[in-house]
Amino acid sequence: MRIFFREYQHMNYQLDKEAVYSVISREPVFSNYPIEQLSADLQQLVQWKNLTAIQDPRKVHTISDFKNKQYQYMITTTALEIERMTIVVENLSTRSSGLYPSPFRRIYSALSEIDKLNNMPTREVGAWWEDLQEDFKRLRQSHQDYLREFYGPGTEKNMKSTAFIIHKQHLIRYLEDFIRDLQTSSIQIGGLINKITNEQTNRILTLVHKSLMDVPRIKEEPQMDINRQIQGAWMSLVNWFTGEPSTVSQVLEVTNEVIRRIVHNAAMLVQIQNMGVSRKAELRRFLSLFAGCESVGEAHKLSSQVFGVQESAHFIVDADRTTDRIDISTYDEPPMESVIHPRTKSYKPRMERMRFEDKSAQKAAQQQIIMQQRQRLQGVVDGFIRNGVLDFKAIDQPLTPEVRDIFLSWITAANLDTEHKGHTEYGRSFTLETRTDYMLSLPCTDGDLTMPDYILRFHEEPSYV
Repeated sequence: MRIFFREYQHMNYQLDKEAVYSVISREPVFSNYPIEQLSADLQQLVQWKNLTAIQDPRKVHTISDFKNKQYQYMITTTALEIERMTIVVENLSTRSSGLYPSPFRRIYSALSEIDKLNNMPTREVGAWWEDLQEDFKRLRQSHQDYLREFYGPGTEKNMKSTAFIIHKQHLIRYLEDFIRDLQTSSIQIGGLINKITNEQTNRILTLVHKSLMDVPRIKEEPQMDINRQIQGAWMSLVNWFTGEPSTVSQVLEVTNEVIRRIVHNAAMLVQIQNMGVSRKAELRRFLSLFAGCESVGEAHKLSSQVFGVQESAHFIVDADRTTDRIDISTYDEPPMESVIHPRTKSYKPRMERMRFEDKSAQKAAQQQIIMQQRQRLQGVVDGFIRNGVLDFKAIDQPLTPEVRDIFLSWITAANLDTEHKGHTEYGRSFTLETRTDYMLSLPCTDGDLTMPDYILRFHEEPSYV
């Protein structure tokens, strides 16, 4: 396929089997490549639609030649684009990119000639459109490829190297020049685009569409697809310079961020170098002091004064101090004790084994208090039942919340029963009756309760627990 692509660039569009074999046999890898294998490979490429086979009538001299079908092979459009893409991918590591102002000038010059399109021939309009799109594509691709290098892998490490300081100033100046060109050119180009009315836009796109349709093609493309491509390319150009937000502002923001990173890293490198230079004399003085020590013990004492404690541990303890004074020394306060546990996941604090205490006496006393409270509450409740009837209308003494909740629970239980009967927690059964439709007001210690005129009739004598 690479051979077919190279011959296509040399305008040799159709190759027969012998021509392909003569070229491929020059490669060392295919020195022992048989021509029979070439025929099979060419047929396979035709089946994969990488090549198009065209029968060659010029080499037909006999009936056997016609039956053998001598073919000319031509690379397809799809395979041609794939080969181009493959070559671009192979050269990505060696391709260099930069920021150049020339695309801005050519785009501005092209947009300035919009008023002259009406008087141009159709072919020149098409050339104008192709040049404009090519310059716009080059502009977008160049700044994307160049600025992308500052965010790639290994960029941060290179920017923090000492050799980066040498190129720092030149790189900043280069980016600042690009920013000035971008700001100036974007304002000029944006001004031209803003002056173009909708009517002029439609006229321009119509002329471009007509110029593209006038190009003779073997395979006709749908007009709808061509219109969509033209409108999309124009709107991309307009939004790049005048959008809200425009791509120009985004490019300026990214470029300024790159400059800030460069300055920051360079400042850090300079500071590190200065620290090393400033401490060189100090370290030489310390070395001379240590060299003058007569014993290791004296060197240890000097080390404690120069470098301080070599191994230290800091602890923060939330303990009460004897004083809140800030001018008092640590040695003037009494010592504190704090338990330190290991910082390991497998550590578990030791559990102290303790016997169960006998709390039967406390439980019996607590149970006695609960029984006394229940008996007292039962006595208060029974005080409102007179002659086996609890008449809520006759209650004139304010009820406590505890007594009121008991009465309401009885009414709720009876209403849930089909026969309106219920049982109290004290072992008595009763029947709920509604005397009238009158709504009565039941006095309570925390307010009055409006409720229906109910009567509870009890059937048995109370049994005290």
